[in-house]
Amino acid sequence: MITLDIPIKPYLKKYLTKKYGEVHHVKKNSLLGGIIIDILDKTYRKKTIDVDRKSFYKVSVPATIVKEVGFEISFLKLKKLAEKIYTLFYEDLESYINLTIGNELNFHNKKHDSINKQNRLKAISQFLDFYNITEEELKLDSVYRIIDRRLKSDK
Repeated sequence: MITLDIPIKPYLKKYLTKKYGEVHHVKKNSLLGGIIIDILDKTYRKKTIDVDRKSFYKVSVPATIVKEVGFEISFLKLKKLAEKIYTLFYEDLESYINLTIGNELNFHNKKHDSINKQNRLKAISQFLDFYNITEEELKLDSVYRIIDRRLKSDK
């Protein structure tokens, strides 16, 4: 078994850690595992790629997969993996928004001591809180705009 460090933005590392644990054990039948297996190869690269990321997520690849597929990932494939994880994050967020608003969930507004209907901004805030993603790592208004664009492009 080998362990790979996947360079990723800190908020995406928090997301993956909460979803899969500190280290994801690659399996063919898991979504993230399947994506990683698809980008592994046996091409040995002497030159290591200096990736400008301060945060890494660890994935553990079993020996059977290493023998069958390899354990190297090219720089281009690493970038594509980060893009897929970004997409997965926003798809999960969209699902959460649709689920909570669609089921007409309510929340307690402590400031005004009232019960309010769920809205998109509150759902985004709850999602980020669940994954311990801070405002410094990912701005709420930025996420709101991204979600708004994604939802409009689906129409």
